[in-house]
Amino acid sequence: MMETLFQTRSSLKTRQRGVALLMVMLLIFAMAVIVTAFAYTMKVEGRLATRTQSESEMEWMGRSGIEMAKWVLSLSRQIPGEQTYDGLNQFWAGGVGPTNIADNPFEGVSLKDVPLGEGTISIEIVDAERYLNLNSIATRNPQLLELILQMCGAGASDSADVSSAIRDWIDPNDDSAMGGGAESDFYRTLNPPYVAKNGPIDDMSELLKIRGITPQLYWGPRLGGSGGGGGGESVDSMGRRVQSTFLGQSIAGSVGLADVFSAVSSGQVNINTAPYPVLVMACGGDENIARNIQEQRAGMDGVDGTYDDTPARGPQDIARLQGVPVMPNQGTPLAVFSTVSSTFEVRVDARLGALSRRYIAVLRRTSLRDMPVLTFRRE
Repeated sequence: MMETLFQTRSSLKTRQRGVALLMVMLLIFAMAVIVTAFAYTMKVEGRLATRTQSESEMEWMGRSGIEMAKWVLSLSRQIPGEQTYDGLNQFWAGGVGPTNIADNPFEGVSLKDVPLGEGTISIEIVDAERYLNLNSIATRNPQLLELILQMCGAGASDSADVSSAIRDWIDPNDDSAMGGGAESDFYRTLNPPYVAKNGPIDDMSELLKIRGITPQLYWGPRLGGSGGGGGGESVDSMGRRVQSTFLGQSIAGSVGLADVFSAVSSGQVNINTAPYPVLVMACGGDENIARNIQEQRAGMDGVDGTYDDTPARGPQDIARLQGVPVMPNQGTPLAVFSTVSSTFEVRVDARLGALSRRYIAVLRRTSLRDMPVLTFRRE
């Protein structure tokens, strides 16, 4: 009996030790879970803090790129012989820059992969005056707007309706134009509903909200799966076709509204930088004059932005590029053109480690010292 009692006590102690060991193991496991969760939380917070700091740093890199663009645009206007024009052969536009002066201010300067802190920035500058001003054309020359719509692929009957809808979007009242115009009463029936802006267009993408403007009409034919357009075309970073794409070809049905219009500009077209489709439309659809302009300004090699370019340096050279001796008071397209640009879109690609961001700003060059930033955003 004593032996049985001893075995029972021994078994009880063994169970107690087992329970105690289990409790210790559970406690260790619970502590491990807590420590792991805490470590994960700290890791996430650390990453968020680092990301927030990186985002802030990248935005300042983008703003630094804008300031560098201002410096380039200001200095370009001070180069001897280049004060009276802006052209594709100049440094700001990606051209060869000044080659006939002893003291080149851009010697050794690059707009690509510029070191900045622990990252790099790349800058692209595009003048808005190379495009037609949509607000100006819509309010002052609806006939030209209809012609442009037709050349971008709208039918003859549809072009009048779309033109009316664009003017309704811009004008300050709620009265629909005759035909296919549209005001807020139409847009409120859509899903989701919205209202007409009744003000000037600030961004070209607003067109996609306007009645009758389809993505095909806005973008036109595009490369590969985005709409065709054939091989060999060149596009800029915003998807617009560049000058050489259309030289010597008919543009009817081959361009979109995004290829020819800008929302914010001085209103005139820079004859030195305008792409071929814009030249055609600024010349009232005359492709012969447009082709002559591009061939004359590109020089012997036929390529814009190279050493032998002969851009118009002042109003007296505009007729030379057109190839016709005309005067502004004769009602010709001459009055549409200028040789200078004042509004510029600057795109800054910032890279910091594995992160990359693009920032876009619109500048207005009112003088060499005054270049306000109209808009700044991250793409």
